[in-house]
Amino acid sequence: MSEKRGALKGRIFKEGARLFAEQGYERTSLQELAGALGVTKPALYYYFSSKDELLFGIMTFVMDQVLADVIEVRESSLSPSDKLHDLIRRYISFFAAKPHELTIMSTEVDSLGPEFRETIVARQREYVRLVRGIIAGVMAARKCEKGAGVNETAAVYALLGGMNWIFKWYDPEGPLSPDELALDFMSIFKSGLG
Repeated sequence: MSEKRGALKGRIFKEGARLFAEQGYERTSLQELAGALGVTKPALYYYFSSKDELLFGIMTFVMDQVLADVIEVRESSLSPSDKLHDLIRRYISFFAAKPHELTIMSTEVDSLGPEFRETIVARQREYVRLVRGIIAGVMAARKCEKGAGVNETAAVYALLGGMNWIFKWYDPEGPLSPDELALDFMSIFKSGLG
């Protein structure tokens, strides 16, 4: 794909994510997306055969990034606690820069057709599995220091639930930078994991 075509595909992803996040997937038309981009509706079909495929493409881009990050963190030589902090920092930094993408990942998975939905849900489960491994490492290290910790599943979903909803309340222009927010999340979890 030429650089110009690649740039347009990136713009389609970005604007599609914005419109889907602000208006909802069902209320956003490809005609509206084309108008916002200053292209014709048929031009969109060069990149995507349907609105469903566009939503899947955006979600695939997001999952590619967060899975690559969690794998890199897991395979690093950092301590368990530092791995968790690095994971939180990466996740919050990525989605602070891409709040629309986080919004649709949190609200529009059920809008996908069955095949696309199965693929995204399987990738989300893989992400949860990898995060669970990082949290288990922290909990194992902390048990050696402090005795019994909290339930691992509760810890995984408390962390992911908290981070997945930052699109509702976090303001990148507000008093907390993404790194400061990551430190706050880490402080909460370090003191709460046992």
